[in-house]
Amino acid sequence: MTLRFISSTLVAFLLISPMVRTTKRNTVKPSIIIGIDNSSSITMNDDSSFYRGKFIQEINALRDKLENDYQVEIYKFGDKVVRSENPDFKEELTDISSLFKEVNTRFINRNIGAVILASDGIYNSGADPLYEVRNSKYPVYTINLGDTTIKKDLRIQKVISNKTAFKGNQFPIEITIQALEVQGERSMVRINQGTELLFIKEISVSGNNQIITVPALIEAKEAGLMRLKISVDEVGDEINTSNNAREIFIEVKENKMKVAIITESPHPDVAALERVLTNSNNFEAEIFNAREFNSNPEAFNLIILNQIPSLSNPFTNQLSAIKRSKTPIMLIIGSQSNIQLVNSMDLGLMMINFKGSYNEALPILNSNFSLFLYSEVQKKLIEGFPPLISPFASYNIAKSVNIFANQAIGSTNTEMPLIMFNENVDRRICIIAGEGIWKWRMFDYIQNSSHDNFDDLAAKMFLYLTTQTEKGRFRVDWNNFYAENENIEFNAMLFNESFEPVIEPEVNIEITDEQKHKFDYLFSAKDQKYSLKIGNFTPGVYTFEARAKAPDQVFVKKGTFVVTDVKLEDVNLVANHKLLRTLAAESGGASYYPQNFGDLPEQLNKNENVKPIIYSSLNYRDLIDYYPIMILLFLLLGIEWFIRKFMGSY
Repeated sequence: MTLRFISSTLVAFLLISPMVRTTKRNTVKPSIIIGIDNSSSITMNDDSSFYRGKFIQEINALRDKLENDYQVEIYKFGDKVVRSENPDFKEELTDISSLFKEVNTRFINRNIGAVILASDGIYNSGADPLYEVRNSKYPVYTINLGDTTIKKDLRIQKVISNKTAFKGNQFPIEITIQALEVQGERSMVRINQGTELLFIKEISVSGNNQIITVPALIEAKEAGLMRLKISVDEVGDEINTSNNAREIFIEVKENKMKVAIITESPHPDVAALERVLTNSNNFEAEIFNAREFNSNPEAFNLIILNQIPSLSNPFTNQLSAIKRSKTPIMLIIGSQSNIQLVNSMDLGLMMINFKGSYNEALPILNSNFSLFLYSEVQKKLIEGFPPLISPFASYNIAKSVNIFANQAIGSTNTEMPLIMFNENVDRRICIIAGEGIWKWRMFDYIQNSSHDNFDDLAAKMFLYLTTQTEKGRFRVDWNNFYAENENIEFNAMLFNESFEPVIEPEVNIEITDEQKHKFDYLFSAKDQKYSLKIGNFTPGVYTFEARAKAPDQVFVKKGTFVVTDVKLEDVNLVANHKLLRTLAAESGGASYYPQNFGDLPEQLNKNENVKPIIYSSLNYRDLIDYYPIMILLFLLLGIEWFIRKFMGSY
């Protein structure tokens, strides 16, 4: 009876679904991120062998000590941030802020104990790292590398020139030279094109830290590519002579292209585009009031219509003349645009059911756009652009339209175009379905302290519109200039006899450098186009020959591109330990030198903010889910049955 009572009581207890509460504790070690400066300036001094050998061993030893108490990850940084334990000190740019941006993004909501920064403190790309550190909540411990000694050096600090010039004109070059510890010395500044000396000037140094600016005017005699070597003669006992010469490339064109900007009234968008055109050195811009425009449209290579036709001016006669001229058009649509008349212009866009309301539209890039190339920096910039004021309507587009960016309204990505390109038999067309692009130019300046990225992107749009349409069945798109740290990209399209895009045939390319070395690559095909990303090339002039083997014939496209030398690392070799000490002090860390950073683990252990985090979690589980309880129940029932059977109760 006792066993039956216990069994019955246990069953009854389980029927009311009792639960068991358990507490689980997880300990998360702090993450220690070691960032190693991978730029070439680290090894441009007397201790280069130390940094390539013993220093890396000591960093690995530090990692081994820390791994007992922390989660340790090592990154190298220069132009980009990469997780790696093997720096080669070959990168030609230094962006210290990118390391902190990477840490803040990758380790968000994680227990970051500290960042250990091994650098010489010299940065020549990106933002001031102090801004990133001040917005972070972890200490920064610095290992101060490099040499702070100012040595005798006469160096070309900066060369300013236009990328393009025009035949028969003179173009300016401004050379900035910094003279360190060479007071009383004299030197010669030269500009050569091959063996021909184009410019020479003597300079004299009157101070131990002097900036000398040398202006020069060079004549563009022939159309084509000018390769200029700028040099300053070295002075006695100068240790670093790699920064005494720079090479630049100038594309000489036949003449400038004329652009008419037509607007009903002054507008900041007009001012922004006019500034882009003026700065590009490829165009001559002239602004016209819509009511006064009576010029021949054929006199211009591009016409920009800012909110024309407008609500107050249909611009009928002029539009008819522009249409007959076949001049390319860029149309900006805004709050003063007459949408009904815009729809009648046959540009490839119809805005239906427009009721006079507008949206704030953010740009969402079309990943399949291939009419021209833009950089990763420009892509990231576009993703942060402020919204344009765009008409709220149903957008119908022609099949021939190429969308550069769609509209995002609030958190919703739409299929409505914000910037689109179209090409018909007569002309190329661009429509910007929103006003306020002047904000984009200002945003670029806020982010990068210059307008260069926006201006370059807008200039590419203008160049595409003004370039004569290539009518061939095999078309290749590339940039004329690439930086040595920039990925080289090509796009191509192949058409059949009915001018329908095809991607079945193979497209390959042979690239030849100045030493006649040849490199073969194969394009990849996707979404009715071909694309190729090669990576980085060393500075120089390259020629290429692209081939497409169609069933009926073989198509060949030839061209040239230039890879320019970044060469910023050798401009300044004086380590900036003051910056490193400031980073450490403002974040609650400390500064060390390669000789004594072995004390870092002890300092990290003493830092009360670098501690593990313990997470507790409560779990509730039905008691009936515990197997031992069920086994006990069946065991009691089995024993009770056996006893009854043995005692003869059944």
